[in-house]
Amino acid sequence: MALDFSEGDNKYFFIQDREEESPAMTSPKRHKGSSWFIWDPCGIACAVATYIFLVYGVVVLLAVVAPAFPDVFTFLSTLAFTGLVTLSVVSHVKAMITNPGVVPHESTTEEEISKRRSEGEEVRYCKKCRSVKPDRAHHCSICEHCIHRMDHHCPWINNCVGQNNQKFFVLFTFYVMITSIFGLFLTASFIFRCVQNNFEGCDAFLPGPLVFIAIIFCVFEGFLFSLFTCIMFCTQIHAIITDETGIESLKKENRSRQKWSDSLIEVFGSSPSFSWLSPFGEPPYKTLRTHLHSVLLDV
Repeated sequence: MALDFSEGDNKYFFIQDREEESPAMTSPKRHKGSSWFIWDPCGIACAVATYIFLVYGVVVLLAVVAPAFPDVFTFLSTLAFTGLVTLSVVSHVKAMITNPGVVPHESTTEEEISKRRSEGEEVRYCKKCRSVKPDRAHHCSICEHCIHRMDHHCPWINNCVGQNNQKFFVLFTFYVMITSIFGLFLTASFIFRCVQNNFEGCDAFLPGPLVFIAIIFCVFEGFLFSLFTCIMFCTQIHAIITDETGIESLKKENRSRQKWSDSLIEVFGSSPSFSWLSPFGEPPYKTLRTHLHSVLLDV
């Protein structure tokens, strides 16, 4: 059965056929299954650009900057930088392909709706995707779904930041920020060393002018990325601690909030531990529970 909502008298009806489903219910922009992917050209372009910037930083720092230092420092810095880039990429991929907390269409039954309405409970629904709308859920026009605890839609991960993938998004911004700062440190050390040695041994991989151009772009990229991700990371941590998403903040929604410690545990999936820093493993949420129903988030 499919839910049909009449805007005129605000009543619910059930229809037997699915010939008149809304575009959101048949859109090819999302992938159904254990993984989730949005076929949005702008988001895909931004995600690809993210990897291009990361690859450029890796090539310049490992092929141009690191060889100018002693062997031990080169080995340690290469190991550390590669590890940070790996964590950044894994965090980005998990944030991009993890179901952010989608509210499935037809996510409750006629009997459940009738029961709740007879008890005086307000049953909210989304007029855009026809799904029953739980508390703290908002509709995303790009994902074409209601997302539980939606913070915002981020083109850089080509996905919404919601209940299920906020941890991965926070880790992505954190590791890119640390990677960028570390890259700036290595680049500054490289420039200082080259000046001390009258630029001898600084063009082992590229001719002198190309080295200068590559370093300038690397410094610009590192500064821009570190600043941007630092702002995003701080914004996300503030949103988690205050238990208020970006959309809720813009709409100035009044509601009860939980303690900051409970909110952190809710996002990262456990009590404080090293697992908070790991982008590996499953998202912290398996099920979306509301006053109406308990539904699986895999759609």
